[in-house]
Amino acid sequence: MPNGRFELFKDRHGFVIGGMDGMKYKEYEVQLTPGAKLFVYTDGVPEATNDENELFGTERMLTVLNEDTDASPESVLQNVRTAVDGFVKNAEQFDDLTMLCMEYKGDETSLKTYELDIMAENENLSEVQSFIGACLEKVNCPAKAQMQMELAAEEIFVNIANYAYAPDKGRAVVRVEVSDDPVTVTLTFIDQGIPYDPLKRKEPDVTLPAEERDIGGLGIFLTKKTMDDVSYEYRDGQNILTLKKMITGDCKNKA
Repeated sequence: MPNGRFELFKDRHGFVIGGMDGMKYKEYEVQLTPGAKLFVYTDGVPEATNDENELFGTERMLTVLNEDTDASPESVLQNVRTAVDGFVKNAEQFDDLTMLCMEYKGDETSLKTYELDIMAENENLSEVQSFIGACLEKVNCPAKAQMQMELAAEEIFVNIANYAYAPDKGRAVVRVEVSDDPVTVTLTFIDQGIPYDPLKRKEPDVTLPAEERDIGGLGIFLTKKTMDDVSYEYRDGQNILTLKKMITGDCKNKA
């Protein structure tokens, strides 16, 4: 998965494992960068056939994989299976489909994780921002980047506090992950409120005067503009919103 997209890795395959006694196999290594995913599959995936005798093919498979490159390995597998089933429909399956997806997280020593579990209430915003600020100080985060992340955190946490559990109250988890080479800060907000994907909200027309714009949407719009990546998923009864920011300048993961 170079450059954030899935591509075919072509190699010279060896003989099937266990197919014959005395076979020799060649070893080789593939270097992965943190965050890279590896998707391996049997020929039953590209050779899945529909009623018109068309093959699913590797091009369709790549298209599905690259529709959501931020998906978890479990979601990657489900996405491909759903696409294959939708393509084949009622045609008879002539071969098995075996798939495996792995994500390389990187050297554990280069990843630092900090987590705050707190009631999602507006009065706790200052504690959330202090927590994030303390984490960012550990990497000598430039003032501009820190301000952008704290403003984004305010937008997300206040939305959780006001809408996720309304009219009730609930908890939120704020997770800060700092990785090296390059230094990247990942902010993850998790709540168990009603399912809601803020990224699907229509973006405001910023060319209009403020009094002519529709109410709402500006905060998440600015968050997407200032972060390097913003993603959302609803998994295991939880809203999970992830923000990533690459930190440039004289920074180092110190803790």
